[in-house]
Amino acid sequence: MNKKIKALWQKGDQQGAVKALVVAIDHDPTNVDNYLQLAAFLVVLKDYTQAEKLILTALQRFPDNQDLKYSLGTIYYSAGKYDQALEQFQHLTLKRLKNDQLYMLASTYQAKQDYARALAFALTAQQAQPRQKDANLLVGDLWLALGKFKQAETYYKKALASAPEDAAANFKSGLAALALGDSENNAYFIKAKELDATYFAKEKHQLIDIERYLTADKEHK
Repeated sequence: MNKKIKALWQKGDQQGAVKALVVAIDHDPTNVDNYLQLAAFLVVLKDYTQAEKLILTALQRFPDNQDLKYSLGTIYYSAGKYDQALEQFQHLTLKRLKNDQLYMLASTYQAKQDYARALAFALTAQQAQPRQKDANLLVGDLWLALGKFKQAETYYKKALASAPEDAAANFKSGLAALALGDSENNAYFIKAKELDATYFAKEKHQLIDIERYLTADKEHK
């Protein structure tokens, strides 16, 4: 990315960065990276309609470019258009995109609550990068959704081993521990809150959901 554009974005001038990329594309419409970066900025700004139009325009110029197709898939995913996202991800064949493709297929099926199918893709992605934090967290999330708490704990701990100061890895390890019988105030939750109080507050509903599940499970025994 152009250093000037990156500096604009990092200092908070998001519209300035967007405008600068539009100018860059007008100046050199053959530079695919500028389309990809502008689309990524628009997704962050939640302007999914403009991001989609941009990438579709780029695909008219570069119809076989798989980076553009992957970008379009991520736009559809971010916009909640999961079937359209799957259509893009499923037809990617570029080897260097394989792990990203598997991760996004898993994430998209997860969003559609097809946890078993999502898990198949997530496990394949994790096996390719066994120390990758996000892949391990995703596998853990899917085992958790399937009610397999011990398996979830295994993958959350793999994520924690790779990123011990990560709030999500700590919080989700705490969820698995809670589901397996630890108290609510276990050390994982305490550390997650210390690392990122905003994240903890946002995700605390998961803790409440696990508690409700355990309560209901006890009542039916």
